[in-house]
Amino acid sequence: MAASIGNALFGKITMENFNRLSGEISDLQAQISSGKNDPRPSADPMRAAKLSAVTEQRGAIDRFTENAQLASDRLDQADLQMAELGNIIRAFQQISLQAANDTLTEEGFAGLRSEAESLRTSLLTVANARDTFGLPLFAGFGSGEPFVDGPNGVEYRGDGGRPTLRLTETATLATGLNGSEVFMSVPLDDGTAKSMFEMVDDLIASLTQPLQTARPDSSVAGQGLFTPITTRTPANLSFDLTGPTGTTRISAEVMTGAPDSMLAAINAATPQTGVSATLAPDGQGFILSSIGDIRLSNFSQPDSPRAPVANLVPLDQSLQPTRAGVLLRNDAISATRLVGVFSDTITHAAAQRAEVGALGRLAEDHASVLADRKLRIDQAIAGLEDLDVAAAITRVQQLLLTEQASQQTFVKINGSSLFDYIR
Repeated sequence: MAASIGNALFGKITMENFNRLSGEISDLQAQISSGKNDPRPSADPMRAAKLSAVTEQRGAIDRFTENAQLASDRLDQADLQMAELGNIIRAFQQISLQAANDTLTEEGFAGLRSEAESLRTSLLTVANARDTFGLPLFAGFGSGEPFVDGPNGVEYRGDGGRPTLRLTETATLATGLNGSEVFMSVPLDDGTAKSMFEMVDDLIASLTQPLQTARPDSSVAGQGLFTPITTRTPANLSFDLTGPTGTTRISAEVMTGAPDSMLAAINAATPQTGVSATLAPDGQGFILSSIGDIRLSNFSQPDSPRAPVANLVPLDQSLQPTRAGVLLRNDAISATRLVGVFSDTITHAAAQRAEVGALGRLAEDHASVLADRKLRIDQAIAGLEDLDVAAAITRVQQLLLTEQASQQTFVKINGSSLFDYIR
């Protein structure tokens, strides 16, 4: 009875050892087949902890790499739109140059006006351009249409921000430009800033009657009737008055039925200009007189930027008109002034595009650095995951020999009886 119990226990223990050996051999063979170490933390806790840390770093690098690609794609789209913007602004400058030609016919003005209106639509399309994901390029952090054309012209509905993406643990990169900075704040050579759409609307207005035939300046010899165009709302009118003795800036409030302010301003400057003024019979205009030529130029009336501001008619000694009067307009929308304004805009657009290019290069540099980091992390992961195949094969062979020897020993012992031991 005791021998039977001993044989049973021996068989159980031996079979458990055989199962353990077979399991270890099977695991090693699977690892050899995959080329990877046992991924279970219980197999090697230290290696598992290191592998977890570098795998987490690899995940972060993958996210940063994806962000770098998104940034590059968005900046590429912005660069294309800025290139198109430069072409559009140059076309506007060419229109303003042609509009300065005094021999241009009515049909010529109509053709230029039609071209300018078409380009205005293209400009608005560029301003509302979107990236490959359908997000606006120039809306700041907003997702709606950034530029809206209304009764007062084009307005910016975006915000002042710039979308950014994180490209490393400590660095973020702007993925575009702010629409307000690009389109609504063009720095001009006089130190002011102006919207591109205001410039374009000024140009279109200058190609349209009544401003089409208006001039930014005019001269008369000896005497002329100067009549500001007024309404019942007070407005400030400024201009340069040049007479035989010099030039001075005249600035006064004008409104229908109230000529005194302008009359006093002109006569106050008589010592500097040699030009005096008297009230015309209609009570609105002023008869300017001097012993030489009188020139009015550089008009400014901010309340009526796209409307004629005055009329100047040359008079003879009997105060009769010698020819038709000349409509005068704000100097800001004179053809010469608009040529310079669009030149400043071209410079501004080029600077903005250069900024986009610099951001694009930064995105590429970050992507290159991330690729190097990814390679090093992959090498570290490979060092922890990859199996030493030669050592594993040697270990399998050892285990197979152990298993074979154990099986032979078990068979020999298990086949013996009590008589074999007492013989």
